[in-house]
Amino acid sequence: MKTIIILSGISYDYLKHRPQHFASYFVKEGYEVLYICITDFNKFNPDVLKTVTTNYDVLSCLFKKNKDGVYVLNNNIYKGNASTESLYLLIEKINEVFFNNHPTYIVTFPEWANYIEKISQNTKLIYDCLDDWEEFSKDPEMGYSELIIYNERKIASLADLVITSSNRLFVKMSFYNENVYYLPNGVWNKEYLSKEKYSLPSDIKSVKKPIIFFMGAIAKWVDTELISFIATKRPEYTFLFVGHARCKLPEADNIIFLGTKKYEELPQYIVRSSVCIIPFKVNNLTAAVTPLKLYEYFAASKPVVTTLMPDIIGISGTRTATTYNDFVNYIDEYLNMNKEEYLLEEEKAKSSAKLFDWPYLLKPIKDRIEKGDLSTNYTREMFIMETIDKYLNFASNDFIKNELLGMYNFLGLFDLSCSLFDFNEISLKKLDFEKLALAFLYIGEVERSEEVLSIYFEKSDKKLINFYLTTLLEKSNIDKNILLEIFLLKLSGNIYESIKLTDGLLDKEQYDPKILGILSSLYLEIGEEEITLQIALKIFEIEGIVNVEQTFDANTLLFLIKYFAERKQYVFAEELCLHLMGINEEWNRVFVSILSDIYVSKYMDTN
Repeated sequence: MKTIIILSGISYDYLKHRPQHFASYFVKEGYEVLYICITDFNKFNPDVLKTVTTNYDVLSCLFKKNKDGVYVLNNNIYKGNASTESLYLLIEKINEVFFNNHPTYIVTFPEWANYIEKISQNTKLIYDCLDDWEEFSKDPEMGYSELIIYNERKIASLADLVITSSNRLFVKMSFYNENVYYLPNGVWNKEYLSKEKYSLPSDIKSVKKPIIFFMGAIAKWVDTELISFIATKRPEYTFLFVGHARCKLPEADNIIFLGTKKYEELPQYIVRSSVCIIPFKVNNLTAAVTPLKLYEYFAASKPVVTTLMPDIIGISGTRTATTYNDFVNYIDEYLNMNKEEYLLEEEKAKSSAKLFDWPYLLKPIKDRIEKGDLSTNYTREMFIMETIDKYLNFASNDFIKNELLGMYNFLGLFDLSCSLFDFNEISLKKLDFEKLALAFLYIGEVERSEEVLSIYFEKSDKKLINFYLTTLLEKSNIDKNILLEIFLLKLSGNIYESIKLTDGLLDKEQYDPKILGILSSLYLEIGEEEITLQIALKIFEIEGIVNVEQTFDANTLLFLIKYFAERKQYVFAEELCLHLMGINEEWNRVFVSILSDIYVSKYMDTN
């Protein structure tokens, strides 16, 4: 029996997401599926791993088969000395006992980069890029640091195949792997029956119709101002919400929040609605989204009104609103249809659902696994060109222009990138300025490139990086345009090309700390921490900490300080922090909190 091992960031028993759907599919196809969450390190006694010698032993001693037929770790919390080191040992043991099964690992969470080195050469590695972790890392409340970006790049580089859930993520991952496959989210159509087959939930028996329905997390990416607007504009409609509330919904008599429901209960709420909605904010985070709920709405034959999300442009059964008024008008349009018109929209939604059935979407992946060849049958360039064609109907929209900017840059069509925006108005836009600056540099307009880069730094939180780049440009002997190219490639996500350029600057006969410092930061960007450390230690050995802020960028310095503190080399970590705090107020603000953490760690160790 073939084995699939899914390494996830969410527990199987949590809300049903993409990784659980993958697991269910492969079980139905006769695979043995092990599902491990990154937080499962305390669910087993690592000493047991020393006594198990077969795959049967591993499954019977550590795992249990859940109702979906998926093997998950036992829920018995181990009260011994549990640590993340246990996950290393578990992966190592799984490799050993499942070796002859030629297992396939599907990694869905970047932090697994710290453990996949234990994966043997007898396996295949698939990275499923299901979210824009870079955007999540910008929100302190999400709890992710920039390390999650570096780890993702490392996994993507090592994978035999990278799967992406959106077009934006496809372009992003194409910088790290030539073998990228687009696989949007889907739905189990068989789980959605006709309305008559579902009983009416007791908590909506008295709800006034028509019902406008939303399900899912009420989180920061949901546009609560839009919800307030449409609820105020249409007091005669009931806006019904089901899901987990991470932020507060607007208060209104016609807004009803029912809290979370079991996955299997959701269809009975969807089928009672007249229109389903996805009122997401329009930004880089939602640009990388293909919402599961969309396809579940479709499977229940419900027409959908959404805000602008690139991946769902042109899908039959939807209306895409680019303004708040459009959103209200499209809801009205569906509700004001006669019976025949509305039935036609229901048919469109149902037809779209069939195109996104999980078995239909995942069969090509299964076929590749079974052949032992995970190669895709199209080039990245071909896929991106086809995506550009789909976006052209919305090409006047600034949000879509920004998506086209990334695609044109990847294809090397820099003239087209620069033609997307009126240069005199770009400072008022929300766009990926670093990509536009790179495009201007490549068409020879260096001054405009620098001007756009200054807007990027003005609008971002990367002021320390700006300080570092400015210092390099002023005090380095490196050609200014090459330096700009290296940094713009880095900021745009094309790290390997940036490394290639930097490597070309190295004089093998002559030591240059500034070039080596750039190189160390680039290797950190792709999760190669050991290489970063080797380079940095060589520089420290020769230079000490004099002018360290001119040699390393702020992210690399933060990483190095953390490295020394974790190894209890507190004196050197303190010296670095104190030196950096003296540069200016901005550096002081960042590194004083780091120094505080070091003092706490040092105190805990000595008391």
